[in-house]
Amino acid sequence: MEVAAALPSGRLLLLALVGLGLAQADGGPRTLVLLENINLRDTHSLFLRSLADRGFDLTFRTADDPGLSLIKYGEFLYDNLIIFSPSVEDFGGNINVETITAFIDGGGSVLVAASSDIGDPLRELGSECGIEFDEERTAVIDHHNYDISDPGQHTLIVADSENLLKAPTIVGKTPLNPVLFRGVGVLKTPNSW
Repeated sequence: MEVAAALPSGRLLLLALVGLGLAQADGGPRTLVLLENINLRDTHSLFLRSLADRGFDLTFRTADDPGLSLIKYGEFLYDNLIIFSPSVEDFGGNINVETITAFIDGGGSVLVAASSDIGDPLRELGSECGIEFDEERTAVIDHHNYDISDPGQHTLIVADSENLLKAPTIVGKTPLNPVLFRGVGVLKTPNSW
């Protein structure tokens, strides 16, 4: 499942849902939100508030915080993990691709935000989950569905609300205005889910 979210610089993030528990909240509400910088709490406040309103207990940390941990004494500390730090090169504490993969395998849900500046850890995590991100500093191009404000590269894509995934948790319950998307291409490898 994919959806776009705006960044303060005007870039867009691609959100890829790995696991359905985050959307449904039946596995438990404890959610660790790893941020590239603390300002993302403000720029993504509507999304984060919607999670809190649905009963998620959100813990915010920067992705490179040296005190990070998903597991303590063999038990998961969280039920969900949101990674809003697309260009992270090293997670802090004891979090790495192996611990995130173990978290997913143990029933944890992960929501990852990626951009054309995606770092190696998220690229590797995607690969472990059957997702390949396009090369660094590339963008999806659509010569038919681009926004008129696009400066000629056709990378600011308009997704009409009729073409969005019919998933109220992701796109809302009421019809939306068209969604603008600018971001890196993603490929799901065959037979990965």
